[in-house]
Amino acid sequence: PNGIVYLRFNVFTRQVMKTVRTALENVPKNGGLVIDLRGNPGGISIMASGISGWLSDHQFLLATMHMREGHFGMTVSPQARAFLGPVAILIDGGSGSTSEIMAAGLQEAGRARIFGETSAGAALPSNFQALPTGDLFQYAIADLQTPRGRLIEGNGVTPDEPVQRTRADLLAGRDPVLEAARVWLEHSRDRKETTP
Repeated sequence: PNGIVYLRFNVFTRQVMKTVRTALENVPKNGGLVIDLRGNPGGISIMASGISGWLSDHQFLLATMHMREGHFGMTVSPQARAFLGPVAILIDGGSGSTSEIMAAGLQEAGRARIFGETSAGAALPSNFQALPTGDLFQYAIADLQTPRGRLIEGNGVTPDEPVQRTRADLLAGRDPVLEAARVWLEHSRDRKETTP
């Protein structure tokens, strides 16, 4: 309602990119955007930069991976027809890895306001190795820092507006985190419309 688009997906995979892109292209210019990353454990980390490009008109650094071989900056490149209105990101203790990279990077860039609970603090780039037993062994290959040098691993992302969902909220079908984001988006849009 009121031009606010709600976007939620459960993992960062190539299969969701087309749907995410279509959703971002269809946010009304004077609208607002909620990206709900609660319970999203991450996925393909480079997707955070790609999605963020649809939310900016300038280039910026989302995060830096520090590896033995050197450093890799996750740069956001602006996309044509990017949505430049207010963006709210929802996180909780189940938001990990790529969800945290995107939330922290957009938060530090001043491009999104974060709502909810502190994220998982599990953001180390990793690889998988097949073992002779058929199991997969996942191991970290890099450390990751925000542009301001904050480590997400072990710390998580702290929301700008901490909001918790209680058992009573769940039983009553209420979502105070989404409601807080909606109120902020509407106020942000109203302020923008009244600014000369």
